[in-house]
Amino acid sequence: DYWLSLLYKRLIGPKVLAIHVAGLQRKPRPGRVIRDKLRIYAHCTSYHNHNYVRGSITLYIINLHRSRKKIKLAGTLRDKIVHQYLLQPYGKDGLHSKSVQLNGQPLAMVDDATLPELKPRPLRAGRTLVIPP
Repeated sequence: DYWLSLLYKRLIGPKVLAIHVAGLQRKPRPGRVIRDKLRIYAHCTSYHNHNYVRGSITLYIINLHRSRKKIKLAGTLRDKIVHQYLLQPYGKDGLHSKSVQLNGQPLAMVDDATLPELKPRPLRAGRTLVIPP
């Protein structure tokens, strides 16, 4: 929770953006309810973050499915480089793990007072995003 909160504070600005997700709007069979297990949110990137230019957009995605999901950005986002910050449990305990990894690298304090550098993984423009469960 700490690392997620830190990234959120660094990246997410106060302005919320509307998004449209094609392919998720399906009709349930009679008597069934579809629960959306892929949650996608969009915000303007925090203007306090000097690593990004004003007008940058931050998406955060939560995949509650048991399998990975693929997302293709469309419109003006299709031609943009993506900086991926993929947080996952670290170690064999899965969701019960006490450690977290960012883009495959375990996160830990450098020392008692120094945070590690939280580096994004650049993805080329037009690439399909793969979101693990």
